[in-house]
Amino acid sequence: MLGPSNLEFNVNQGILFIVGGIGQVFWIIPMIRRWGTPWYAIGIGGTAVFMALFFITRMPGNLITGRGGHVDNPVAITIEVMQVAFIGLAAAIMVYEGRKKKQMIEVATGSRLVKNNAHTAITVGIAAALVLAGLFVLPTAMPRPAGGPPGSSGAPLAGQPQIGSPIQIEASTNQTCTLTPSLIEVEGTPQQTKGPYFVDGMPNRSDITRDTPDGSVVEGIPLTLVVNVHAVDEGTCIPLSGAQVEIWHANPQGVYSGVQEQSTTGKNFLRGYQVTNDTGTVVLSTVYPGWYEGRAIHIHVKVRTFEGAQEAFEWTSQFYLPDSVNELVHTQPPYSNHGPINMANKEDGIYTGASTDGLIQTNTGRHLMLDLTDSGQGYSGTFNVVVNASSPQIEELISSGLP
Repeated sequence: MLGPSNLEFNVNQGILFIVGGIGQVFWIIPMIRRWGTPWYAIGIGGTAVFMALFFITRMPGNLITGRGGHVDNPVAITIEVMQVAFIGLAAAIMVYEGRKKKQMIEVATGSRLVKNNAHTAITVGIAAALVLAGLFVLPTAMPRPAGGPPGSSGAPLAGQPQIGSPIQIEASTNQTCTLTPSLIEVEGTPQQTKGPYFVDGMPNRSDITRDTPDGSVVEGIPLTLVVNVHAVDEGTCIPLSGAQVEIWHANPQGVYSGVQEQSTTGKNFLRGYQVTNDTGTVVLSTVYPGWYEGRAIHIHVKVRTFEGAQEAFEWTSQFYLPDSVNELVHTQPPYSNHGPINMANKEDGIYTGASTDGLIQTNTGRHLMLDLTDSGQGYSGTFNVVVNASSPQIEELISSGLP
């Protein structure tokens, strides 16, 4: 069950879940079929191996993932409790059957024994085929990565806008234009998946470091995000005013707010949006994002327009930061408490993959790098988003905003 979602973010981890799950289902068969102590011991040993891998990968600086920190995911804890229960059950059956005076296996005739051996061979063959499918067939058959670590998509908060039918495919453009005043030459900005941790209904605010429910502030290296949103019309970049630009990302310990699996339901730190001004610009104050297993460091961004409470237009993507700066930041507290970064940009399947709108076929992330500068007391990141002016909603916004 957990294999496909993990496979999207880390192939090795996904295969481990798939093969492990198949193996553990297979290990239950000997207890149901009463195959005896040697088979039960294989089930106990295999389960112990997977439990050991679980705990090893949660240790700071381990060689498998490099991640650190404690386990605060209730689903993961429940799984491990069930693993312990399985070992206890198998051990209890071994003790029970070891004390039985009467053998439970019928060996009355040679033909019966041959039949039992044939059933065993067939079952082993089926298990081997399933494991091979998990190793070679399933990874190639999985859908494209969905972004973010495995988990909940986040429950909508009360009072959020009603979502209509946003334009997703047409929101990007492959045309080129030069911004005025010129910041950088911008090609049409590709889209990427929003990931599983988007939560709607976040506050309109420029400083997203504060958690409004309890008033706490996320500590970290300051990062100022300047996002300029433009629509390209016949090669000319026109500022898109009145658009909602929303940002969300992980804290220095790799934790998102508003996520049940991370025990942050109801919190909104490092989430929020601003509305673009007449020059199509928003400025948001946050902290440098942290890493979590299976992804390079990134910042989620969504640009939307609304007609009343109904969403009319949507563009969604992710920003990335230079590997060298990521490594430098994570040598300093509070980032250093989480350990060295888990994954470089080029190792991230979403960074190196195709865009969701079809504009870019490979290495989409290199088109989504923040223009980062060091102020000496933090960082400033600038990005120019260019969307498709041919969408009817954008045409209407442009025409209403022109002199």
